[in-house]
Amino acid sequence: MAEEDEGPASPTGRPVHTITDFAQLKALSHPTRMRILTTLSDEHPCTVGDIAEALGESAGTVSYHLKQLEKAGIVTQSPSPDGDRRKSCWTANQGAFQFSVSHDDNPALADAMDQAGREFYLAGRERYQAKAESLPAEWRKPAQSVASVIRLTAEEYQRMSDEFAELTRKWADVNLQHTEGDGSQPVMLVTDLFKWVP
Repeated sequence: MAEEDEGPASPTGRPVHTITDFAQLKALSHPTRMRILTTLSDEHPCTVGDIAEALGESAGTVSYHLKQLEKAGIVTQSPSPDGDRRKSCWTANQGAFQFSVSHDDNPALADAMDQAGREFYLAGRERYQAKAESLPAEWRKPAQSVASVIRLTAEEYQRMSDEFAELTRKWADVNLQHTEGDGSQPVMLVTDLFKWVP
């Protein structure tokens, strides 16, 4: 079965699971499956129809990708809350995931995860830009995109990386405190630090 490292608990007491298992990482190296995972909760079952509508995909496509995620132990088919056995409902197996794959250990899989992550981000940004004008101001104004090439020592670079990681953890913990219907909405957070090559 899949191997997961249990990360530090959030303020809610719900752990963040770091996925290092090859089969799970391989299953997630597809941008559509990453999108599906963002729509699922570990507490409230979601129907294939609801997921398909949210993503703008066909029910058949969503069902196929859910089956692949199920085989990898990432999602589980669940009974419908209303008892309707005709509905195909799904939940995530954990409340929060993060991924860890070393390029040294598995370069092909690391490259596939990087590629899927880039496609996931770029497609998400395009969807946001297409709908930004129709969003309420409170969901448009905080949006930002910053790109800079700066000069740092190796020690400063590491310190900056650690600070960004801590900031990301802080807001990921806030995320885990929210529940459906409390006014919260999905927000994309991307951190991309690397040695610049001119």
